[in-house]
Amino acid sequence: MFLRLFNSKSVYSAILIPLVALLFWMESLSEPVSLIIVPGEGMMPLYTFFAKFFTGSTIWPVVTGFVLVLINALILSLLSYEFQFLQHRTFLPGILYVSIVSSFPALQTFHPAYPATFFVLLSVYFVFSTYHRKNEISSTFNASFLLSIGSLFYLPVVTLLPLIWISIFVLQKSDNWRLLVIPLIGITLPWFLLWAFLFVSGSDQTILATIVLGVKSVNNNFIFNIGFLVVTVFVFLLSVFGSINLVNSVNIRKMSTRKYFLILYWMLGLTLPSVFLFTSTGLGIIAVSTVPVSFLITTFFMSGKRGFWREFLFFLFALALAASHLLLFEQI
Repeated sequence: MFLRLFNSKSVYSAILIPLVALLFWMESLSEPVSLIIVPGEGMMPLYTFFAKFFTGSTIWPVVTGFVLVLINALILSLLSYEFQFLQHRTFLPGILYVSIVSSFPALQTFHPAYPATFFVLLSVYFVFSTYHRKNEISSTFNASFLLSIGSLFYLPVVTLLPLIWISIFVLQKSDNWRLLVIPLIGITLPWFLLWAFLFVSGSDQTILATIVLGVKSVNNNFIFNIGFLVVTVFVFLLSVFGSINLVNSVNIRKMSTRKYFLILYWMLGLTLPSVFLFTSTGLGIIAVSTVPVSFLITTFFMSGKRGFWREFLFFLFALALAASHLLLFEQI
């Protein structure tokens, strides 16, 4: 019954996304604190530009982060609606995204990972749009351009850049050299335009020094926190169960569904190493990596045959997220 409520096919279940978010963000919204820019996570130029607008404010950074999380969760669910790679239309991916990300109090503010995730999701939309459209130049360019903008908010997004070329081979099945060059143009254009602006304004060296200094920061100690490990174990196991279901049902799934999930697996595989590749990567990487994870977990909860065990695991997972929010992450 508990799972059935969140996994409803009705469009009205979308209301659960802001309701669940409010449960997690209630304390931060009622007792907001000033925006704290973490060295190494908040050093990218587009983020620092927008963060300046919140100087001296306590409530607006929290409200902005809250709204961005809701928007990202909605886009996440609409992806499954648009491309229909789940068994039925549901807003459960968005609900899972909000629950996982919001369970960490340290992320309940205007974190650079949120605008970055927004552009990553838009990029995924254009990546998926290239399926069965050989030599699709415009969508490929849009995907690479948007992904590059995301990296200007949050540096670990650069690990996702190879996803554009991977999608060309997987979805378009093309080795046309002209199409392979398009992502390079889309990726470099935002960085070039920003550098040109900074160069003219005379602040290019300052920004570069800030980025280099930020990359040397150490923010990945959270991976040893017991609360993070508990939540990670649940997420990992449920993702594995979802993957097993995908493998067992591969013969009855549409070819497009297989291709889309292959891209999501690549996305997860490219995102996670950033925790070790960039020691400056902090909790914000959860906002990006939860995108593919939400779909994998949704696949498990939508397809199991034994209703009691699915309900029980869903309840335990919700309990673990609530515990991490209330007890384990107050000091992160």
